[in-house]
Amino acid sequence: MALLMTPSHFDAYELRQATKGLGTDEDVLVEILATRTNKEIEDIKRVYKEVYEVELEEVIKDETSGDFTTALLAMLKAEQDESDHVDMDLVQKDSETLFEAAEHPEGINVSTFINILTSRNAKHLSKTFQKYALGSDLTLPKALDLHLSGDIEDCLLDIVKCSWNTSAFFAEKLHKAMDGYGTCEQTLIRVLVSRSEVDLKKIVQEYRAMYGVSLQDSLVNDTKGHYQAVLLGLCGPF
Repeated sequence: MALLMTPSHFDAYELRQATKGLGTDEDVLVEILATRTNKEIEDIKRVYKEVYEVELEEVIKDETSGDFTTALLAMLKAEQDESDHVDMDLVQKDSETLFEAAEHPEGINVSTFINILTSRNAKHLSKTFQKYALGSDLTLPKALDLHLSGDIEDCLLDIVKCSWNTSAFFAEKLHKAMDGYGTCEQTLIRVLVSRSEVDLKKIVQEYRAMYGVSLQDSLVNDTKGHYQAVLLGLCGPF
């Protein structure tokens, strides 16, 4: 069924599954919104309204709270810079602003992190993280881990990971879906189908580099039958 849907319909469906019923799958919300282009997010919002007759923003407001809601709504605005331009003066300013926000005497200023992480392009953010590490005893991820907790920490850390290397972010998702006892089939389907025409070849390469085994071999060990054959078909040859 996932393969029969258009990308925007599949993403809208996954977001619906993540927010309906008891509890909310916060990881899915962040994964989709942090890795889609501005146009893809606009398409998802349009399809969501058409299919489920409610604005996605309203669902997010109802199903989440606090800073986590603010971060998701910022991503839903679909206003992130998608250029490759890096202004080193702005990089310096952003790194200093983030440091001040993290070391604020009254506690971390989360809104500053949300504003910068959801608006700058990936290359700019990577340079900013490097600058931050040079001027601080902590890397940015460690600073977030030290000062935050819960959904907003996970959300901002995922945005940072995507800025560094989106393919590695998804490789980690797939590894966790198969690591240990049991397999998270929904994650395997969502990631492999949604990235199959985007960057799945890079994800396969990152998986081998990160875990010393091919993604295909991991799938063979954790799945079977026609289901396994479809997943392997998406990944390509060993």
